[in-house]
Amino acid sequence: FAQLMGQLAKIESSRASYSEVRHVSQLKRPIELSGTLSYSRPARIEKRQTRPFLEVMRVDGDMLVVEREGKSRSIVLSQVPVVGTLVESLRATLAGDATELERLYAVTMEGPRERWTLKLLPREYEVGGIVSQIRISGSGPRVSRVEIREQGGDRSVMTIQEDS
Repeated sequence: FAQLMGQLAKIESSRASYSEVRHVSQLKRPIELSGTLSYSRPARIEKRQTRPFLEVMRVDGDMLVVEREGKSRSIVLSQVPVVGTLVESLRATLAGDATELERLYAVTMEGPRERWTLKLLPREYEVGGIVSQIRISGSGPRVSRVEIREQGGDRSVMTIQEDS
């Protein structure tokens, strides 16, 4: 785990394409989304969804901005701990910030460095009431999959293909 976090901490920025499938129990079919995902050290992530509609989610420091249909909403992450904790699952992983990951989640690492999975169980009661677990997988210093399982059975799976 420490070696993996060390490798991830060396990456200054990355850009990738993603596809995401959200399985929602109240819907007959899963929702399919796609777009690009970028990360810049120390704390900036941008998820630019292009399908089925345009939406941009940008996190920089403690601020989350969501832009959709010409409208913009801002959320201060420290004021909405559930959202902040979910954002940090990916951001702290990309940053190689083991301390932050372990503060928010009980972390278990499975597999070798060439094909690893982090299993994250929320430590905060409020977050655990919504999310049962997050599984982040990759190879070497690259994240390739993020799966979020909710308590009610809904889940989302994001597959990440890093741009060369």
